[in-house]
Amino acid sequence: MNTSKLLNEKGGSAVKIIAITLIVLLLFGGAITIYFQYFAKDTFSEEEIAAAKEVAQDEFGQLSTIAADYTVDQQKEAVVSLGYEENKVDKQTTIYEKKNNNDTGYYILLNLQPHDTYPKLSRALVQIFAKENGGLIYEMDNVVNWKQ
Repeated sequence: MNTSKLLNEKGGSAVKIIAITLIVLLLFGGAITIYFQYFAKDTFSEEEIAAAKEVAQDEFGQLSTIAADYTVDQQKEAVVSLGYEENKVDKQTTIYEKKNNNDTGYYILLNLQPHDTYPKLSRALVQIFAKENGGLIYEMDNVVNWKQ
């Protein structure tokens, strides 16, 4: 039996080193993700949340009012007429951004998605973000009823 080959092994193979490095990087990335997700949350006062809630309700009220004059196919025209611009279109969701909103400290997004059952309805999500740090202050979801 030749034991000299077993005793002469030097270090780990390249595969072992790469595997260990990847594991350490994944653990480090996971720790950073957990920190930012749970411990570095932005906190807002009750007054800031109440003000953002009022803005969200006002934005949704404007959308509901104008939706009575537009059909589902004309929803882009309706939302653009409220001062939004189309920001992103996913599979079914269209995201609009409020463009003329420099007077407030808010960044407003409006997400519209077709309703699963009723063709003249859209699901709406209004999100209010703080401009200074980008934290989500308040969000409200509801349904918009478009003209027949």
